[in-house]
Amino acid sequence: MTVVVNDANILIDLIKLELVGYFFRLDWEFHCTDLIIENELYDTQKAILIPYIDNGKLQIQAVSGDDLMKIISTQSETPQLSDKDCSALLYAQKLNASLITSDNALRKCAKTRHIEVHGHLWVFDALIAQGLITPGLAIDKLNELGTVNPKLQLPSRACEERIERWGMVK
Repeated sequence: MTVVVNDANILIDLIKLELVGYFFRLDWEFHCTDLIIENELYDTQKAILIPYIDNGKLQIQAVSGDDLMKIISTQSETPQLSDKDCSALLYAQKLNASLITSDNALRKCAKTRHIEVHGHLWVFDALIAQGLITPGLAIDKLNELGTVNPKLQLPSRACEERIERWGMVK
């Protein structure tokens, strides 16, 4: 089974795109840290995630004192990362999990630590591959993603290739 640690940005975008229900139906084991849930999400976003936390689909990792020391150490080595970013990095390592994020600094740091890292496009591919959304819906939501998160800079070539491929399957 695929084990993933979610950074806040992916969860926030999936909430905005109204894809959270589909996301948590993926045949994956989902994790996030309490630092991310408590400090990076609005109450309305947390409320959307509560049912998945309550039923165990989204497992919240409580950061211990020892873990906090490791997070602070990592953050001192990579000051462009927040403590929340470092918590996701730490738990991806601890759980031997893939990290899902769109944060470029976090992606680069994860790769240097040999942590598998993926983003939005990988999630869309998985949603289609597992039959949870149609290619047409994926195209619509990928296009909408630029509106709900205008700062997000997905690789345009990879997006175009997917839209073309998904368009053939509609």
